[in-house]
Amino acid sequence: MSFFGTVSGKFINERRFEVITNNMANALTAGYKASKPAFSMVASEKAVNTGNNELRNTYVGVYDTFTDFSDAPIIESGSTFDCAIDGAGFFVVSGKNGDMYTRNGQFTLDRSNRLVTMSGDAVLGKGGEIIIDVDSAKDKTVTIEKDGSIFVGKDPVGTLRIVDFDDKQYLRPAGRSLFVNVNSENQEKAPENVSVKQGSYESSNVNIFKEMIEMIHTLRAYECYTKVDQFFSDMYTKLVDLGKF
Repeated sequence: MSFFGTVSGKFINERRFEVITNNMANALTAGYKASKPAFSMVASEKAVNTGNNELRNTYVGVYDTFTDFSDAPIIESGSTFDCAIDGAGFFVVSGKNGDMYTRNGQFTLDRSNRLVTMSGDAVLGKGGEIIIDVDSAKDKTVTIEKDGSIFVGKDPVGTLRIVDFDDKQYLRPAGRSLFVNVNSENQEKAPENVSVKQGSYESSNVNIFKEMIEMIHTLRAYECYTKVDQFFSDMYTKLVDLGKF
């Protein structure tokens, strides 16, 4: 193991720790999808000629994180405007820079009777923003069907816009369980075999026990690299002292 190996080892475990702690902090965040670090093997540009071949210093780097989009348990809340997607797909939310996507179906109404997220972002329907004017309706019962269509009494007021993507690797976390599509060629598509459950929402897919175990492994690995780093440091110091004589 070289100096590069110990430095990269400490770095990747610091990055792993950051990802794990962020997952654990969002273990109770509705619609949150756990992140995982992606590692890569990196070889130094300088090589040592050993005669038959060249030897390069190699070390591991964390070049990105990827999102685990696996389904999470659906929680029954009984709230009228809460919605959970049973199957693939995302709700579409209006963001400052365009459409955003989420599995968090904890919705409510704002002062303008718009259907919004808990952060106040408008939830989009197939025709744009969804207005649910319960106060002016004779029958104030709000019903959300399995296909996402919304009724106040017997009057239709809109249909939730639910979309999916062929390649979810281009969906990047944007905070608050929201995702943005960073590839314009990764087009939205209509999801298959999807249904909406009213009065429920999807929880986080973070497995807190696995994350705790992963955290213990990460801390132990960091400690090992630190000890090896200290060994090299002590060895170099002794070599320098010997060179003074």
